[in-house]
Amino acid sequence: MPGSPRLFSLCRHLARQHNLTLATLSQSSERQAEFLADPQVENVFDDVVLLPNAPAFGWLGAQKHRIRQAPFFITRHRTPQFYAEQCARIRDMYSRGAFDAIFVDGLWSAQYVEGAGLGCPAIIDLHDSITLLTVRTRRLERNWLRRLSLSFAIRSIAQIETELSRTFGAVIVNSKVDEAFLRTLNPTANTFTIGNGVDSDFFRPDGGEPDWSKVVFTGVMTYEPNEDAAVHFAETVLPLIHQRRPEIQFWVVGKDPGPKVMALASRPGVHVTGGVPDIRPYVWSAGVVVSPLRFGTGVKNKLLAALAMKKAVVATTPTIEGLEVVEGRDLLVADEPADFAAKVLQLIENPEYGERLADSGCAFVRERYSWESGGQRLEQVLLDVVDRVGRNALAR
Repeated sequence: MPGSPRLFSLCRHLARQHNLTLATLSQSSERQAEFLADPQVENVFDDVVLLPNAPAFGWLGAQKHRIRQAPFFITRHRTPQFYAEQCARIRDMYSRGAFDAIFVDGLWSAQYVEGAGLGCPAIIDLHDSITLLTVRTRRLERNWLRRLSLSFAIRSIAQIETELSRTFGAVIVNSKVDEAFLRTLNPTANTFTIGNGVDSDFFRPDGGEPDWSKVVFTGVMTYEPNEDAAVHFAETVLPLIHQRRPEIQFWVVGKDPGPKVMALASRPGVHVTGGVPDIRPYVWSAGVVVSPLRFGTGVKNKLLAALAMKKAVVATTPTIEGLEVVEGRDLLVADEPADFAAKVLQLIENPEYGERLADSGCAFVRERYSWESGGQRLEQVLLDVVDRVGRNALAR
C-alpha cells in the first residue's frame, strides 16, 4: 500500500464521494516512481503533488533552532527559506485548487499549514500524541543528558500540540488514551478518536502450517519504540527461551534498521531482514508473533494485522493499549522478560492452544476493527468542520 496505511485507508473511503489531492514529501527517485505507478494511488487521489524534502541546514540555522528550543521536526529556524517556500506552496495550492478543506496527516506537516495563514477549514490526524510518546520515552531513559534533552522536547512539543486548535477545527488521534492526554494540554480543543483498522482482505490467513520454531516481530525500525522492543526481546527474552528451546529463531522484519538492530544479527538465533517487499510471508510462516514494546502510544497496526492473519500473539501492555482485545481469549499479554518468555514457550509447546487463541483473535479483529467505520467517522468530522467554519465566516 502506498504511504501511511492509515492515511491511505481513510482516504480510500473519502474518495468515494470526494475529490482528493495528495501533497507529500518527495522520497528517493526509485520509491517515488514506485509510489506514483501504484494503481491504488490513481484510484484514490485525483492528483499527487510532490513536495521537496528539507535541505541540509547550516551552523547558523542549527544555533537558531537550539536557542528557540524547537522540536527536531520544525524547519522554521534551521531552514527559514525552505519553511517559507513550503508555506507559500500550500497557500497557493489551496487558493488555486478551490478546495473545501485541508486534512493534515501527522504533526510534522502542521507547521506549513499553520504558516500558510489560510484560515480555512482544516483538521489534523496526529495518529499519536507526540508529547505523550516523549514522556513515556523519558521514563525508560537512563542517561541524564538524554533525559534532560527529552524534558526540553516535552515542553516544546506540548506547546505545539496545545496550540493546534488555533488552526485546526478538529484534532484526531487513534486512541482514547491519547485523546484524554491531549485534553489535559488543552481542555477546549475539539478532539476525536478514530481508531486504526485493518484491511482484512489484504491481511488474511494463508491456510498454511506455521513454523513453531519461528518467532517474528515486525515494524519500521526508525520508530524508537520498535527499535527498543527488538533489542529488548533479543537481549533479555530470547536467551530465556533458548535455555529450554535453543532451536527457536527470532526474526526482526522492518525497514531502516539502525546499528543497534543490525548488531542483533550476530546473536544466536536472530535474523534481521531490513525492508521487505511484503511482510505477510514472514508473518504467515511464524508460529508466534511478538510485540514486546515497552513504551509508545496509539493503536498498533502491526498487532491488528497479525491477529487478522490468524497468528498466535504475545504482546506487552503498551502494545494493546486502546484495543478491546481480551488477554487469554484473543492473545497473551506479558511485560516482564521471564513472563514474556514463558508465554511464548507456552504457545510453542502447545500449538493447539495457540491456534485457539489465533482463531478467536482473528474473528474479533475482523468484526470490530474496520477502516470502513473509521472512514465514515472522518468524513463526518470533516463535513462538520467545513460547515462550522463556513457559518462563522458568514457571521463575520
